[in-house]
Amino acid sequence: MKSFIKKSAGYLLVSVVSVMYALTAGAQQKTNFKVAIFIYQGVELLDFAGPGEVFASTPGFRVYTVSADGKDVLSQRFVTVKPEYSIDNAPAPDIIVFPGGSAAPSGNDPKVINWINKTIAEGNVAMSVCTGAHILAKAGLLENLNVTTFHGYISGLQEILPHSKVLTNTRFVDNGNIITTAGVSAGIDGALHLVSRIKGLDAAKATAFYMEYDKWKPEEGRADYKNPYLEQLKLQDGNTVSVNSNTPIPYEGELKNLSAELWDKGMYKEQQQLLEKAIQWYPDAASLYNDLTRVYVKLGKPAPADEETFMQMINAGKIDEAVAMYDKAGKDFPDWKIFAEETLNIAGYQFMQKEDYNTAIKIFLLNAKAYPKSFNVFDSLGESYLKAGNKKEALANYQKSLELNPDNTNAGEAIKNLL
Repeated sequence: MKSFIKKSAGYLLVSVVSVMYALTAGAQQKTNFKVAIFIYQGVELLDFAGPGEVFASTPGFRVYTVSADGKDVLSQRFVTVKPEYSIDNAPAPDIIVFPGGSAAPSGNDPKVINWINKTIAEGNVAMSVCTGAHILAKAGLLENLNVTTFHGYISGLQEILPHSKVLTNTRFVDNGNIITTAGVSAGIDGALHLVSRIKGLDAAKATAFYMEYDKWKPEEGRADYKNPYLEQLKLQDGNTVSVNSNTPIPYEGELKNLSAELWDKGMYKEQQQLLEKAIQWYPDAASLYNDLTRVYVKLGKPAPADEETFMQMINAGKIDEAVAMYDKAGKDFPDWKIFAEETLNIAGYQFMQKEDYNTAIKIFLLNAKAYPKSFNVFDSLGESYLKAGNKKEALANYQKSLELNPDNTNAGEAIKNLL
């Protein structure tokens, strides 16, 4: 079994190839995540609004609110919030956020506790903010862990968790699929940390910049969880750690973050091998391909255009030239993702705002060629045809979108209006 070993700046990198096939064969991680914000009577406003803003502002996350019974809740005695779902009819979440406030009744509600435990048992993530940690504690999820909460609830949480350590002066604690954060604004930090794990540090920084949240300091949190696969790549003692089929595949963001570390240390060949395996798990992750393009160029290897170069042509209106570039790259580098679906989609809408519908249609058609399984692409294409006055093509593309995602209510409504 061929492997490579290189020591650099404290790293001992072992064969990516040999480890990868010890993992679940052909397993694919998700690229789109459903985030349920659990709300209840007396919920703290910023506790749920802060993380909600983070996830809603980051591509790849769909955010919705859930209450136990679906009825309106009153936040801090002056804001009435109408949840989108009840626990009974909510889409199965990948992430649940439990804000603080008057959390005790929810912690004593068997329906809520069963929902949490079912979600966690399926390998999903629960994140608490402030006294929302009380709900996770009541669900039995914080035993024997380092955790944190609102500074005024440190002693109270410690009392009900005698075998855990409740940390002070810690913005968040990451235990893998359980994340706890300190009070109120710290929920933003925890959410940004989770975005970094899932989508990459660059995506989290972009969201923080958009929110003008310049107070985020990742080092003020604590990450007790380390992905075993990634730790295998960073052994410092030279011993090979066995990785079995139960090892969780790293998130795209975790792979990107390690890739960035390797780049900073000049370990380009190791970075190349990491990325070449990463795109087998995430064949639609344009950010991983863009990192690989940069590495190929650094190593003097042939490489397709990167997203920045490609989008410069798109934004300049050189669509036919961009399509030709994409087609050539497809021949030289089959299945390579030069651009992210979201990036090209945004460009299409920018041309629609200028009422240049023909250009927008060309852009969305290119996006559909690159991402033929995306319901969102065909939804956008349907809208562009509708704006251009071509109802026949609009209907066909909305129907394609609904076929790919029967829950796409936007396409469903558009189809009703067109028929």
